[in-house]
Amino acid sequence: MNRFSLERRTFLRGAGAALALPMLDAMRPALAAAAAVAGPEAAAPPVRLAWVFFPNGTNYQRWKPEGLGVDWKPGPTLEPLAGDLRQDVTIVSGLAHVNARSLGDGPGDHARSAGAFLTGAHPRKTSGEGMQTGKSADQFAAETYGSVTRLPSLELGTEAGRAAGACDSGYSCAYSNNISWRSPSQPMPKETNPRLAFERLFGGLRGDMEARDQRLFSRKSVLDMVAEDARQLRGRLGGADRNKVDEYFQSVRDIERRIERDFGASLPAEAAAAQPLEEPADIGQHIRMMYDLMTLAFRTDSTRIATFMTSNEGANKTYPMVDVRDGHHQLSHHQNDPKKIAAIGRIDRYLVEQFAYFVQKLKETPDGDGVLLDNMAVVYGGAISDGNRHDHHDLPVVVAGRGGGLLTPGRHIAYPQETPMTNLYLSMLERVGAPVDRIGDSTGPLPGLSV
Repeated sequence: MNRFSLERRTFLRGAGAALALPMLDAMRPALAAAAAVAGPEAAAPPVRLAWVFFPNGTNYQRWKPEGLGVDWKPGPTLEPLAGDLRQDVTIVSGLAHVNARSLGDGPGDHARSAGAFLTGAHPRKTSGEGMQTGKSADQFAAETYGSVTRLPSLELGTEAGRAAGACDSGYSCAYSNNISWRSPSQPMPKETNPRLAFERLFGGLRGDMEARDQRLFSRKSVLDMVAEDARQLRGRLGGADRNKVDEYFQSVRDIERRIERDFGASLPAEAAAAQPLEEPADIGQHIRMMYDLMTLAFRTDSTRIATFMTSNEGANKTYPMVDVRDGHHQLSHHQNDPKKIAAIGRIDRYLVEQFAYFVQKLKETPDGDGVLLDNMAVVYGGAISDGNRHDHHDLPVVVAGRGGGLLTPGRHIAYPQETPMTNLYLSMLERVGAPVDRIGDSTGPLPGLSV
């Protein structure tokens, strides 16, 4: 019997690298000891919260499911989630973001959509000074629940965008380009560069920057840098844990190789070591890489809170992989043109397919005696329903996972129209022990999420 014991928050260290470990059997004694003092929840896997935002609304008729409860049938857009993942997702209807509406401020629905998505607040119409929306749900959680991890929260995206100037009818670009807000006037900058996101997770602790830059310059893997620590650790682990560590190392190396292949291979070493500015040309590769990085972050308990913008609000990207060569935003204003509606449908479904990839990864990733998805609540949605009309009610929302008991998935739940979407966030924060009285326009936690 292997009596070797590890703390849950254990790092393998090397010059310019710090690799957090996934949950291992060797960590159970320390968790059991903590549970004896603080109660059984101290030994349970932590619940992680994530929000995935997509822009420009949907063609809602293709999104809208039929039927309620377990008997729901997907519209064409949701079909990628209705097969093997059907029992892992909750489709939610009836939620609204009232504060994404004009409320007398005129045009600017896209900026208000992103600005209100996690805050539930009405963004102040300004392109310069005086920017204000609200503190976002993820940052309420990060303030308390996130304080125990290396990264209180992780903010990712695929487009950096401008932080100043007007991007939508007199609204600051900061509204369109961010969903996470530390305070009503301070957005949390998101990382769009996969290499730099990887370095945030594994690139060493404070004070290791020079060594990290040297590692990048020489194009060495983080695994090379922690090899001695890893060798010593493997010699003390049991067989099952050695297999878990080997599989985990392989997943880290696979992501490194993909970043090098799709993102950094064409860059000179000096540029790679500094701050590469290019982005993957394929939006699907970029999105999946970010999903994989989020999975690793949750698996290693590097963070328990993350946000991801698949694109900035109002983005006009093309999707040639699904035969859409006109811009997304342009097509969303289809004015009932059947060809444009069909193109929007292909974009919507493609983005759901990428989200399904993420859910499947979480379902396949071990976490304690179960899988990550058991202990995740991942919101996929936006603050615009029909993109042509800029509706902000009956929003397209999917919640993946069981949230450690928060959710009973496999159902379509329809709430009364105009139910604040922020009520869902109150329920999520309450589940992780970070309750707040109010987020934006919230009125109370959502009932009926579990049965």
